[in-house]
Amino acid sequence: MIKKILLMNPPVGVFQRGEERCQADVEGGTAISLRPPNNLGYLASILRDLGKDVLIRDYPIEKDKDFVKDLKDYNFDLIIMSITTGTIEDDLKFFKIAKDFNKNIITVAEGAHFITAPLDSFKKDIYEYLDFAFFGESEFVIKEFINKYEIDKDLSDVKGLIYKYNNKWKKNEPPPFIENLDSLPFPARDLMRNELYINPDTDKPMATIQTSRGCPGSCIYCLAPIVSGKKLRLRSPKNIIDEIEECVNRYKIDNFFLRADTFTIDKDWVIEISKEIINRNLKISWVANSRVKPIDEEMLIWMKKSGCYLIAFGLESGSEKSLKLMKKGVTVEDNINAIKLAKKIGFKVYSFFIIGFPWEDREDIQKTIELSKKIPSDFVEFHIATPYYGTELYEMMKRENLLFEDPEGHNYFSNPVGGTKYLKRETVMSLRKKALLSFYLRPNYIFRTLTAKNPKSIKNYLKYGFKLIINNLFG
Repeated sequence: MIKKILLMNPPVGVFQRGEERCQADVEGGTAISLRPPNNLGYLASILRDLGKDVLIRDYPIEKDKDFVKDLKDYNFDLIIMSITTGTIEDDLKFFKIAKDFNKNIITVAEGAHFITAPLDSFKKDIYEYLDFAFFGESEFVIKEFINKYEIDKDLSDVKGLIYKYNNKWKKNEPPPFIENLDSLPFPARDLMRNELYINPDTDKPMATIQTSRGCPGSCIYCLAPIVSGKKLRLRSPKNIIDEIEECVNRYKIDNFFLRADTFTIDKDWVIEISKEIINRNLKISWVANSRVKPIDEEMLIWMKKSGCYLIAFGLESGSEKSLKLMKKGVTVEDNINAIKLAKKIGFKVYSFFIIGFPWEDREDIQKTIELSKKIPSDFVEFHIATPYYGTELYEMMKRENLLFEDPEGHNYFSNPVGGTKYLKRETVMSLRKKALLSFYLRPNYIFRTLTAKNPKSIKNYLKYGFKLIINNLFG
C-alpha cells in the first residue's frame, strides 16, 4: 500500500517543469519570473482525495530544504519528480540517491518530455533507477496508476504510463485529454511555499491560475499542441474566479498570472472572466500571455478594468520570412499593431522572440533585433530555437544535419543544440547577447525605466538589469 508520497522539483537549477511547453531556464532568462509548481499541486489534491499523505518540495526554490534529510524524516513510499528534457540526466540522479536510501521506494518521472521522447532513450544508464514515467495529462494518469498498482500491479492498460516489463521498457496508449477542466480540484496551495513566488513588479506573492489547455496553432517549434492538443479546452469563468477568490481569501494572494497556451484566443470568454472579477469586487492585479492575433480594443479594455496590467506577447520574429516558415500565422505589421494597441490602453508589455531557426541568416536575426527596439516593450526576452522531440522543427534540423547534440540531457538554454544553415551556434549565441544588451542598454530605455513611478518596479528593474549584465557579459 502506498501511503507517503513526495512530489518534487529536483534541486537542479530553476526551470519551468511539468507539462510545460517551454521548459525554460528561469535563472538564465531576463524576463521570466518564478512560478509555483501547479502541476504538482494538482497531483497533490488528487492524491489526498485518495487518502494519501503528500508532501510538495520545490527544492531549487526552497533553499532551506534538503532531499536526503526529507528521505530520512518521511520514509516515502513513492516519489514523483517533474523533469525537463535539458536537465533529465541531472534530475534522474536523485532517484539513485532515493534507491540507495531505500531500494523499495517507487520512482516516477513526469513531464512534457515523455510524450515524444523515443523509447530507445530509456536504454541509457540514467534510467536505471526510474521505475515509471507518466506522459500526457498526469492528473488522469495518477488515479489509474495508484488504483492498478495497489490492486494487482497489472499496469498494461494504464493509459499514459511507461514502465518496465521483462526488463524492457513499454509505452502504453496515450491518455485522453481531460475535456471538463472544471472537474479538476484546485492545486493544493497549502502544501506550497506561496511566499517564495514573487511578482517582480510588486514584490508580492503571485499565484498561477491555469485557465485553459490546448492551442490550435501550428508553430513548428512549439510543444503546446502535442502536450495539450489543438482543441481549445476552457475552464468556465466561474470556476476560474472561484480559484482566484480562494487564493485571495485563504492565502492572501492578490497577484495572479492567468496562464493559457494563449489567453486571448476567445474574446467572449476573456470578457466574461473580466466581468466576473469586477462583479465579485476582487481587487487584484493580474497578467496574461497572448498571441498578437486575435486581440481587439474592447477585450483589452475589459482586461484592464478588471486589474490586468501586463501582457506577455509571443512576437517571435521581425522577419516576414521567418514568421511564415515557422507557421506563426501573423505578420510583422500584426506584431507592431498589437504592441501599439496594448500600450495605448495602458498595459505593460513583455515581448518574446526566437532566433536561430534553420533558415535564418544574420540579416533575419538583425531584423528581429531592430523590431525589438522599434516597439515600446517594457521587457524583452530572446530565446534560441530549441528542437524539442516531436516538433516539426526537430525533424527539420535532424533532416538537414543541424543537430550537434541530443536535446536530452543538454541545457540548450545556455548552449543550443544546433546552428542554422548559415550561422554557427556560437554566432547565434553571440547574436542573442547582442540583442539583449542592445535593447536594455539604450539610454532612452534606461532613463524611462529609472523614472518610473513605482519604486518597487525600479528596484526590480535594477535587480534584473544586473542579472542581465552578469548573464550576457560574463556568462
